[in-house]
Amino acid sequence: MTIVSRGRFRTGNIPYTRKDPDAAMARVLGMLLFLSAFCYSLADKVELRHTKRGTRNYKERCVDGQSAVVRGFGDTWLRWRGQLVERCTCASRGRQRCHDVPVTTCYQSRCYNGGTCKEMVYSSDYLCQCPPGFTGAQCEINTTEKCVVGQGKGYRGTWSISQTGSECINWNSTALRGRTFTTKRPEANSLGLGNHNYCRNPSDDTKPWCHVYKGTQIAWEFCTLSSCPADQSPAECVQGSGQTYRGTTAITKRGYSCLAWDSPLITHKFYNAWRSEARELGLGSHNFCRNPDGDLGPWCHVYRNMKLTWELCNITKCRRRPTTITTLGPRAPTTNRGTCGQRADNLSRPSFRILGGARQSDITEQPWQAAINVFRSTYKAHFFLCGGVLIDSCWVLSAAHCFDERFKPERLQVVLGQTIRKNSSSSDQIFEVEKYWTHEKYNEETFDNDIVLLKLKSDIGPCAVNSPEVLPACLPDPGLVLPDWTECEISGYGKEKEFNAMYSERVKRGHVRLWPQDRCVPNVLSGRLVTSNMLCAGDTRGLDDACKGDSGGPLVCPKDGKMTLMGLISWGDGCGKKDTPGVYTRVTQYTDWISGKKQETSH
Repeated sequence: MTIVSRGRFRTGNIPYTRKDPDAAMARVLGMLLFLSAFCYSLADKVELRHTKRGTRNYKERCVDGQSAVVRGFGDTWLRWRGQLVERCTCASRGRQRCHDVPVTTCYQSRCYNGGTCKEMVYSSDYLCQCPPGFTGAQCEINTTEKCVVGQGKGYRGTWSISQTGSECINWNSTALRGRTFTTKRPEANSLGLGNHNYCRNPSDDTKPWCHVYKGTQIAWEFCTLSSCPADQSPAECVQGSGQTYRGTTAITKRGYSCLAWDSPLITHKFYNAWRSEARELGLGSHNFCRNPDGDLGPWCHVYRNMKLTWELCNITKCRRRPTTITTLGPRAPTTNRGTCGQRADNLSRPSFRILGGARQSDITEQPWQAAINVFRSTYKAHFFLCGGVLIDSCWVLSAAHCFDERFKPERLQVVLGQTIRKNSSSSDQIFEVEKYWTHEKYNEETFDNDIVLLKLKSDIGPCAVNSPEVLPACLPDPGLVLPDWTECEISGYGKEKEFNAMYSERVKRGHVRLWPQDRCVPNVLSGRLVTSNMLCAGDTRGLDDACKGDSGGPLVCPKDGKMTLMGLISWGDGCGKKDTPGVYTRVTQYTDWISGKKQETSH
């Protein structure tokens, strides 16, 4: 009898019948061995996938061992390697493949807190070189911030542990896909969200929080961050014009919400979070009211009636104000290091020539040097105007020709203690001007009587506080005459060469000698009039001279161990011409005039 199968069972394409089980099994085993070998040969070409916690699949990532930044397969980024810049790609198996690339300074900086921005040539890729105390792709993370102010909306520190001790999840993690607050939000930078797992408060909650794993689920928890002590918390009121206000008010007087200082809407504005001195001005990835330009009070940008504009904020005045002095950062030491004309003993360092040299100087070498700025409403910002000289706590001298536009006093600002003109520091002392007097006989054509006296504004008591960076120069006795060729010093923030487009970024100091009066004549000054109210000084080598922008600055000479103000930088025939002196206002002619003006205000 022939036995006929009622059906066949298949494994792959291999028939299996009851007629020959051993042969069929051998064929099955052979096929399995072949498939195993084939899969093994492809192992290097297949991207590994892992399963974590039994529920979430994810591809292998590239992890930066220093910053813990996590990047996905195919992601690219720039990084520093010594003085060079590399472009890296996240390859398979978490490997990083990098090669050197040329970079240039960013057309528009995208770095916070004064970071230096570099971008790859012919690419939009960029990276930031952060100042000390800051890190992150855009220098947005403050590694020194250890406590929170108020609700902690502005917290940008590095705490990453929740109140139950759980490690926070990276805000850039794919595990947070679909969550409200991740790095995918358009305003993520403004909220402090980035490729990190640090606690933040993007949701206007009571304190910073983060996402954490709870078993196989994702939840959120508050972080174990403490509040800053009262003496470290900024006051929620303004002193003076509020340039030092660092509170968290973000509503204008009309009730509009402020735009963040790093909002894409204000990238073209003069004041935003990417300015080199943004941190000193209080600007950052937040929308709190600030007064970076010395306006009437703190303000912010707003979007009102489909138009970008700005408004003053609704902040109360502080009840008591000890002084109108404005310092940025910790106050400089207030110990009086001497009376007038006695600076710190640091002149062993080389100086940066005021014209013709290239060596650095420091404001402690010329602590009486002032920078006078004027507010330009077109740009809504203060711009450098001229130099000046501190002669007493609330009094500054300058050149009258700097004030030919007859500025209103409230538009003026005097900055003391500043080495680098555009970079604010803890030594800066910034003042508004209460009033100023141009000499009654000042001649705009000849620059005769080229002198102006400014009174700094103070609520109570003194204005400038003596420190190594801020100290008045001594006024001379009315009849003081120094020997011809006495070596003196000049300083300022003016142009380093006559036809330079920009003023100097850094204070400069040069050495000149007093010329004999019989050589201070029109013949050496292209025929221009020289009066008895002027004196000449110059460098016989033709190296050091004042130039445009130095006007109003000091000519100080040693007398009895103190630096005495003998002249104010006034005018000259070009800059740095050999055998051609600079012309200075002779201060000895005006000591009585200065005393008279000061007495007027005391009555």
